[in-house]
Amino acid sequence: MRLRGDFDWLIMITTSVLCIVGLGLIYSVFHPHQNGYSEPVSNIYFIRQLIWTGVGMAALLVGFLIPFRIYEALAYVFYGLCTVLLIAVLFMKGGTHAQRWIPLGPIKLQPSEFMKIALLFVWARVLSGQRRGSDRTKKVFVALVFSVIPFLLILRQPDLGTAMVLFVIILPVLYWRGVKGYQILFFLSPIVAILLIIYGEKITTNPWPFGIYIVLVFIIAYWKRSDLKASVSLVAANLGFGLILPYVWQRLKVYQQDRILNFLDPGANRLDEGWQVFQSKIAIGSGGLSGKGFFLGTQKALEFLPAKHTDFIFSVLGEEVGFVGALLVLILFTVLILRALVLGGKAKSEFASTVCVGIAAYFFFQVFVNVAMTTGMAPVTGIPLPFLSYGGSSLVVSCFFVGFLLNCSVRWYEY
Repeated sequence: MRLRGDFDWLIMITTSVLCIVGLGLIYSVFHPHQNGYSEPVSNIYFIRQLIWTGVGMAALLVGFLIPFRIYEALAYVFYGLCTVLLIAVLFMKGGTHAQRWIPLGPIKLQPSEFMKIALLFVWARVLSGQRRGSDRTKKVFVALVFSVIPFLLILRQPDLGTAMVLFVIILPVLYWRGVKGYQILFFLSPIVAILLIIYGEKITTNPWPFGIYIVLVFIIAYWKRSDLKASVSLVAANLGFGLILPYVWQRLKVYQQDRILNFLDPGANRLDEGWQVFQSKIAIGSGGLSGKGFFLGTQKALEFLPAKHTDFIFSVLGEEVGFVGALLVLILFTVLILRALVLGGKAKSEFASTVCVGIAAYFFFQVFVNVAMTTGMAPVTGIPLPFLSYGGSSLVVSCFFVGFLLNCSVRWYEY
């Protein structure tokens, strides 16, 4: 292990700064405003997050110290354990909307977060060493099969946001392992079809958006007719999702339907499901260029901003430190993502290389969706902002991923 020369201090410093910013924001969320807008509250959330940060640092050490050959060897075991925990969640007593946690004394464990690690390890093990032709096709199919069970179990909780994360992370992983770009597009096209169908049926009552899209799909399929299997799959996937969508839509909870409809028609229901995003945009916009100042955010102090310490922590960031502060935080995330991609290209081990790319995809998607959600550009899905949002399981998983990147930075030459 070449600790002195190869250890990626930039990743370590970036992560440390993000953790400090997260702790500061959570402390600020529950700090009384100097003008007396809110009553003093307990610092219990800050204390808990401080403890979880310590646990996260321990997880970072685990990810760093254990050779990734061992993670590769135990990938299936960890996947099986996380699957059992996901099944156990279904037997726990749920709250008003969803049950996602297993209570362990004073703490709660969210198995779906740890499944992100397990699936990434399994995908990397399955896809590593693949060759061209039927062998690659078979391994891609096996990787997708491994995704189905956790995807359905998480969707059953229901936790649409985390299920989406699992679906999206695998796409850059597949691309990294040799799946063609237009084939990845085939995976994404049904999502467009679903949104157009919902928009046409529920909002405009006009079938033309989906109709025009299907015509475009047929044109692309004809253009790629040399790959008959891919062309047929493209058409079948889009038409198939159109047929099963009514059944899936009925299976969604009412609040999930409302969030999707509010995303497709912003501002239609500001006093109900649209309230969160509406207030979030006010908070971010009121921060201006340099922000109102630490502890001085009024939207969070007046309790206008829901879920301010979890899903909408970015709104607090934008209100108190403004555009400049929010931009600096996004730059830190960008540095972390780019370093992960660099390590993915540098690592000799195909397993480690694939995991690094998956980690980059994980951070990119979580940050992108959370920021888009708080600014009204994506539906509210409950996806936390890594290192900043309150929550132990998410923080531990993010820290472990950073530990794996640091591990790869000093063991990149190992096969």
